[in-house]
Order: sequence, then C-alpha cells, then structure tokens
Amino acid sequence: MTFDIERLQEQLPQRLPKMVVFDLDYTCWENWIDCTVGPPYIYNAEENVVYDRGREQLRLFRHIPSIFALIKTALPDTKIGIASRTYTPEWAVTAMKLLRIPELGGVTMHSQIDHFEIYPSSKIKHFRALEEKTGIPCDEMVFFDDEWRNAEVKKLGVHFSYVEKQQGVTMEQFLNALRQFDKESRYTQTKLDFGQKKLSKQ
Repeated sequence: MTFDIERLQEQLPQRLPKMVVFDLDYTCWENWIDCTVGPPYIYNAEENVVYDRGREQLRLFRHIPSIFALIKTALPDTKIGIASRTYTPEWAVTAMKLLRIPELGGVTMHSQIDHFEIYPSSKIKHFRALEEKTGIPCDEMVFFDDEWRNAEVKKLGVHFSYVEKQQGVTMEQFLNALRQFDKESRYTQTKLDFGQKKLSKQ
C-alpha cells in the first residue's frame, strides 16, 4: 500500500522528534524472527517477502515502507533507529538487508536505518545506548513497540506508542504519534519557559 507523500507532508506537526525508533517483531514485520526456521533466506522481489529455509514468510507490515519513505523524504532531520531484544540479531540484520522500500526506489530497509540496538536486553538499556551513541536525548525520541512492558522507557522521557500486533505500525498511528509528540513537547517547553520567568523575577 502506498501513500501520497506530498499530501502527508501537509499533515505533519511543527515540532518533530529527532529520532523515530521501531521494534521489529510484530511492529515492522509479521513474525518473531527468532521463532522462524532461520537462514538461508530467499528474497521474492515481486512480493517483497523473505522466505526462510522452511519456506515460512517474513514480510513487512503494509504501511511500514511508506512510513520509512515519509521519514526520509519529509523529516530530513529525523533519524530512524531499531530497538529489538531478539535472540537472533544476525537473522534480523540479514532480513533487513533483503526487504525493500519500493517508495524509495527499492533500497533496502537496512540502508535507511541510522542506528541499531539489537540484542536480548531491556529496552531501557537499548535507549540509554541510543542516547549515548547519538547525543539525542530520550525525550526527543518516539518509540513504536507491540509490548506494553516496554512502555517502561517513558521513565527515560521516551514518547511511547503501543502497536497492535495484528497490523503493525499504521500511517494513522504514526502521524498521531508525531502530533502527540508535538503537543507534549510544547507543554514541556511552556513549563520550562514559565520556570525561567519565575527565576528571573527572584
């Protein structure tokens, strides 16, 4: 499914996150990759699907390519990150190097991602690592994940958006998360400005 990127640009809020981070399993693609049979993988270009050695499919949720295209086209200052606790990170990387983003001329998913934290651990550790490696504060990140337990990253200031397992991240959810980020960022900035005014009067 493709979207009119130019029309979507008109719906973007003023304040945008410096990084959008995605989980992988049941957020970007329709499976737990460490529960598949594993490589060698075969890529079907016609369907944009990866088959494992047991002929089981791994495909991106239908809105993910367009969401990546929107970020890369309309959000030039926003990075894409991956935070996944899969037990088979090498399988995940291999799959990302095969799956394509048709809206960007058929480049690989992997080539469009700026930062990776893929290893068994808590998402708290993933985001602390992302913040340290990129210099981007956690409160400038939006995170999409299909497990409520990973909402713990809100303690770090991350803007968390829960994903329904059966559909992955949709374009509507993505745009709503950006609007919510804009709203919360404005509220935080207003509080900071108010506090600074009070201090200056003392």
